[in-house]
Amino acid sequence: MRCGKILAAALALAAACLGGAEAAALPEEQIDCVLNLPVTNGDDLEMRMRENSDFAVTDLDGNGRLELLFLQEMKNGVPETFEGQDNANVQSAWQHIAAIPVYRKLYAYEVSENGKRLDPVAIVFTDDEIDPNLKYPDFAYRDTKRNITYYSVSTLTRVGDAGYRVSIQGVSLQNGGLQIQTLASEFGNYGIYQEQGTPEAVFDHAVDRYGKELSRSAFSSVASDYAAGCEERFRVSIGWRPVQALREAKMQPNGMRTLMLDSWQGFSLEPLKP
Repeated sequence: MRCGKILAAALALAAACLGGAEAAALPEEQIDCVLNLPVTNGDDLEMRMRENSDFAVTDLDGNGRLELLFLQEMKNGVPETFEGQDNANVQSAWQHIAAIPVYRKLYAYEVSENGKRLDPVAIVFTDDEIDPNLKYPDFAYRDTKRNITYYSVSTLTRVGDAGYRVSIQGVSLQNGGLQIQTLASEFGNYGIYQEQGTPEAVFDHAVDRYGKELSRSAFSSVASDYAAGCEERFRVSIGWRPVQALREAKMQPNGMRTLMLDSWQGFSLEPLKP
């Protein structure tokens, strides 16, 4: 059961695009509305569409109003020359390193309460300013008392030449902003400078949000421990699509609508058994 779809379709949206204050806007109607808004064809979205990024249509907070997300990533290639270039392990390590983003930027927009605007959503960092990798959420959990849904993500970022950082983060849409909290971080590197080299990541250390050292096993359980008090957990799917495809779809009749609907169909929250 696609709970995200049911939730978004069932909730009424005040002052929807197709009617008065009592009209309920289905996701399909909201997408039609968004595509007819000036901002959708304006400079802001055009800038997002020119970037090498991905987009997704979601309802992260389950309020029935759709969001349009953009996630931009940048990677650095393998250096032309490096020590041990004849070592197969070192070459493999560099290939892994080159696949890790060195930069990531998240942008979000949400349909307004009256359905007449597509408003930018502030990205609010409560600690480290590390944009989350929402492409691959680990799971979601809901604080039913506060009615807040949190998305747990593991964000991998390249650090320096051959280092890496994995940030366990909680992401939630609340109070008009996308709240990003880093719960713990693991640091390490690839052993390209070792005599034999290694194609695998080498763990160095991990810390919690307060800077306290963690063992690797403790780090791996941070997200589950943090969600332990929440009764509802979900398997998450987000329908990310390339912005390049959106640019191409814009040239076709109803192309953008079809692609945005396809992305929306890729968003779901499926309950996990306790």
